[in-house]
Amino acid sequence: MAKLVRKFKDESSSVYKIVEDQAEDIIQYIVSTRDTRDLMNYPEIVSVSFREKMRNGVTAALKGINHLEKLSSIDSKSVNVFHILRGALNFELVSALNKAFGFKWHSSSYISSQRVLKEGSFEISEDHYRKFVVPDNATLYCSDIVASGVSFDNSLKYLDAYMESKNYSIKNLIFITIGCREGARVLRKWDKIFREKYPGYEKTIICYLEGCFALASPDTPIKNTMADTDLLRSRDFGALIAPEFEYSQFEKINIALEACAIYDGGKKGFEPLNHIRDILLFWEKQRDTSLDDKQTLWDEYNMRLPLRDYFSDFKSLQLGDARSLEEKRSEVWEGVTSKEYDKIYAGFDWLWNEARIARAQEEDSLTRVCNEKIKYLRTLLGNF
Repeated sequence: MAKLVRKFKDESSSVYKIVEDQAEDIIQYIVSTRDTRDLMNYPEIVSVSFREKMRNGVTAALKGINHLEKLSSIDSKSVNVFHILRGALNFELVSALNKAFGFKWHSSSYISSQRVLKEGSFEISEDHYRKFVVPDNATLYCSDIVASGVSFDNSLKYLDAYMESKNYSIKNLIFITIGCREGARVLRKWDKIFREKYPGYEKTIICYLEGCFALASPDTPIKNTMADTDLLRSRDFGALIAPEFEYSQFEKINIALEACAIYDGGKKGFEPLNHIRDILLFWEKQRDTSLDDKQTLWDEYNMRLPLRDYFSDFKSLQLGDARSLEEKRSEVWEGVTSKEYDKIYAGFDWLWNEARIARAQEEDSLTRVCNEKIKYLRTLLGNF
């Protein structure tokens, strides 16, 4: 069973190490920042604003991890930012490394990698654009949104072939992602290859922003999900999210109801109108489902973000308190203070008071929330 162990916290970021039963061949962190929470909780943040928040969040994450891994001590002449087009452009890693560590000599490489569903599985349909200038003995930084991991794996395969053709070596690989466990699965494969091939190879680090999310599958018992695409928040499906991110879910009732923790990053950054249309389509489907199945807000919310730990008895909806929450979550979150549990529980209690819980079980409760969101999204699109 995986758990989060807090390793560092300041006003900009909280850094948690993922501790699992299996051997820790790669280093896994979850980092929470104000900017990354905002850009994930409010999917209408798009284009320039989206990239600015991402850059600020990644900068804070790098600074936080640096307290543990001393990444700033690496000579920037040996650093290469490896971009998987086009999603990686949203992370603005080149700029973030400069702001976090003062790097100015780091280079950039690019590869296009687009997946397509073919006969029930994802394959790479386009990876023709490649521009590589990776130095020898390189420390590689990479970023992307990872669902199935197919594009990421394909890109690392080309990177390895390039390094071998140049007779160059790799020293470190640091990957920053909004994603699921498929990112770690791919990295474990390549960490083993790199250690066998490059004698000086030191470490592989994966940094998940806000959480290691669950990947929707054909068996996921939630309607209106895209298998192998949607990143889900629910612990019941295997998600592991930062305490700060869970607390932020209680800012508005529709945050935890979104289809995906991030949606399509490429569209969000570079096709904002199409991105808003995708969100609108999801909420229209949710409304139709709520009408056809008489689905309540309470049932849907608890499928996407289970609230049972906030109750002393969930079946009877007997509310708990901060201490009972702390007792239940201490197996998953290590290093979180009682004062922070007070804050998290207060956030839940503000959003889910007894009156709202009662209204959320009414037959048209989810329909009402859907209609409000649909109206808002349509105002964003205007006549387009």
